[in-house]
Amino acid sequence: MSKTIPLTAIMLLLVTPALAQVKFKRCLTQQEVKVEQLVRHGIFLREGGNRCDEDYNPGTAKMWKDFDSQFGTRLAQQTGRRKKLFEREFKANPIEVMTYFDGRLVTYYRYYPLSVAYCGHIDKLLKEVTRGGWNVFAKQSAIVQADVITDLKICP
Repeated sequence: MSKTIPLTAIMLLLVTPALAQVKFKRCLTQQEVKVEQLVRHGIFLREGGNRCDEDYNPGTAKMWKDFDSQFGTRLAQQTGRRKKLFEREFKANPIEVMTYFDGRLVTYYRYYPLSVAYCGHIDKLLKEVTRGGWNVFAKQSAIVQADVITDLKICP
């Protein structure tokens, strides 16, 4: 019984940050959803490419860097559009909230367990965007980052 109280206190400390999670007040338009998908997909491929390059698929980091150097301007445009969304939703502290969102994503992808299957998937996606460019990247983002529509409130 005495072990239950400290365990309960620890569990409450772990749950508290989840309760304080920031949420969008208004719904996102289809265009805003697309922007969020593109930004998340870029983070996903960057982190996956860098990590899988080390042990599983040498060359994935270079594929991402090449894509980023070719389409960095477009990626920056999406990030700028996303920033405007955060400014609309979180007037008091948009950069802080956006940094929170990005940090959560980066942390997740940086510590996602590597495997042959995961790194094979990253390699396949990066090869596709290397061959097909921005249009393939955009199509992938709608499929791979489909969780955006479950994470955020979408306008009808």
